[in-house]
Amino acid sequence: MRVRITSRHQKLSAQIKDYLEDKINRLEKYYDRIIDCEVILDSEKTKELVEINIKVYGTVLHVKAKEMDVTKAIDTATDKLEVQLKKFKSKLRKRTHDRMTDVLNETESALAE
Repeated sequence: MRVRITSRHQKLSAQIKDYLEDKINRLEKYYDRIIDCEVILDSEKTKELVEINIKVYGTVLHVKAKEMDVTKAIDTATDKLEVQLKKFKSKLRKRTHDRMTDVLNETESALAE
């Protein structure tokens, strides 16, 4: 997985970068076929904004989180992505499972005749 990090209106420290990369790499535990990840860190007057876009097969998952602290915003965004990745993976499994049952049912009916 390729991770691109962009920081706006602030300088990105090595500690935050390492923390962010660690959290993003943990997402592969939920879905291992992540193609690309783009992270945008933005500093506003009172809050920190984190946007994460993840490209997976056939779609792009997008998340935004605003918090007072950068690490809290990263945690919130990655938690939201976990939910989206689990949902995406379950949809893929269900779709594949439905197709397999259709094929098996057709095969059984053809053999019965």
